[in-house]
Amino acid sequence: MILTQTFRATQPKSLLDECNKESGRIYTRTMVEHWRVYRNHEVWLSAGMDEKYNDFLYPTTLHAHSRDAAQQAFAKAVKTTHALRKAGYTDAQFPHKTKYWKTTIWKNTDIRVRDGKVLLARARGLDPICVELPLDFQHLKFVEGRLVYNHKTSRYEWHFVTDDGIEPIMRTEGASVAVDMGEIHPACVTDGNTALVISARELRSTGQGLAKAISILDARKSRMKKGSLRYRRMAKAKAKARRVASVRQRDILHKVSRAVVDYAVETNAKEIIIGDVRELADGINIGRHSNQKISLWPHGKLRSYIAYKALIMGMETLLVDEHYTTQTCPNCGSRKKPSGRIYSCGECGFVGHRDVVGASNILSRRLFGELGRVQVNETMYRHPYKVWSCVAASDTAQVARLGEKPPSL
Repeated sequence: MILTQTFRATQPKSLLDECNKESGRIYTRTMVEHWRVYRNHEVWLSAGMDEKYNDFLYPTTLHAHSRDAAQQAFAKAVKTTHALRKAGYTDAQFPHKTKYWKTTIWKNTDIRVRDGKVLLARARGLDPICVELPLDFQHLKFVEGRLVYNHKTSRYEWHFVTDDGIEPIMRTEGASVAVDMGEIHPACVTDGNTALVISARELRSTGQGLAKAISILDARKSRMKKGSLRYRRMAKAKAKARRVASVRQRDILHKVSRAVVDYAVETNAKEIIIGDVRELADGINIGRHSNQKISLWPHGKLRSYIAYKALIMGMETLLVDEHYTTQTCPNCGSRKKPSGRIYSCGECGFVGHRDVVGASNILSRRLFGELGRVQVNETMYRHPYKVWSCVAASDTAQVARLGEKPPSL
C-alpha cells in the first residue's frame, strides 16, 4: 500500500533553500518561455516540447528528473485550468505568476538507500543529499521524495511516498457505519444500533488558543520596526505557536480517527459514510465569532485520516450529503433546528443527542435514500486521549511519585 511518511529535515537550511529556489526558477523559466513562444508564434507548446525546449536553455544543480518534475508542474497546472474551464469555471486563469520557491521532487530513479540512509541525487558532479531514515522506514520501498517547507512550523520536512508491498483486501460484506463530524465533538459514529460520541474539546481550544496568540503577537509586531531584533523575535514566537498547535492538533485528530475506525472494525463494517461538510461556509457570513469557529474546524484533515486508516483495514469511505441531518427527527421525520446539544422533537417527544441524530440520519440517507429511517438504541461516549495539560503541575508530580494515574476529568 502506498503511504506518505513525513519527518523533519535536519540538513543545513542553506542547502535546502538552494534546492527549492532552483525548482522555483525552473518552473518560472518554463512558464516564461512557454508564453513567449505563444506570443511570438501563436503556438501552444505541449508538455513534452516544454521540457525539451527548456532543457537546452539553462543549466541546473538538480538531477535531470527533478528538473523534469518542476517543468511538469507547469503542464499539470495548465491541464487543471483546462479542466476547470470545461467544467464551467470560465474565470480560471492559466498559470502566469512567478514562483521564487517550489517543492523539489525526487523520483524513484533519483533515490538510493544505503546503510539506513537515503541518497537523493543532484546534478552531475554534486554530492547527493544524505537523509537519515527512522528505523521503521528502512524496510520500505521509496516511490517519490519531496522537500516541503511547512509554513506553519517555518521548517523543512521530508515527505517520502513509500510502498510496503501489501495490498489491502477490501471487504465485500458487512454493515455500514455513518460519521457525523462536528466542531465541538469531532466525530459521532453509529451503525444504526449503537452510537459512539467522541469528545475532544481540546481540539477546539487548541485552535482558539492559537488564534488568540497570533492576534497578540501580530499586534505587538505592528508597533515594531520591520527587520529589527524584536520584530524577528516576535516572528519566531509566532512560528513556535503555530508549530506547537499543529503538533497537538495532528495528535488529537489521529487519535479521533483511530477511534472511529476501531468502532467500524468492531461492528464488522464494510464502509464508512461521512457527512459532506466541505461547502458548509461557502459564500455566507455567519458573524465574526462563528466564522472563526468554522475556519478553525479541521474537518478536511479528519476526513483524510479516517479515509486512509479505513483503507488499510479494507473499508471504503464515502461522502453523503449532510443537509438537514441534525434537524430531522429520526422517530417521526419532522424537522426542527436544535438550539443546543440535545435534540428535542416537538411533534413526537423524541429526545436524543444532536450529533447522534445527525449520524443516524446520514446512515438513513445512505441505506434508504431518505432521512428519519434509522433510530439508535444505545449511546456511548469516549475520550480518545488523556488531558494531562488540565491537571495542575503539582498534582501531576504528586500522583507520579505515588505511581497513580492523574484524576479523571
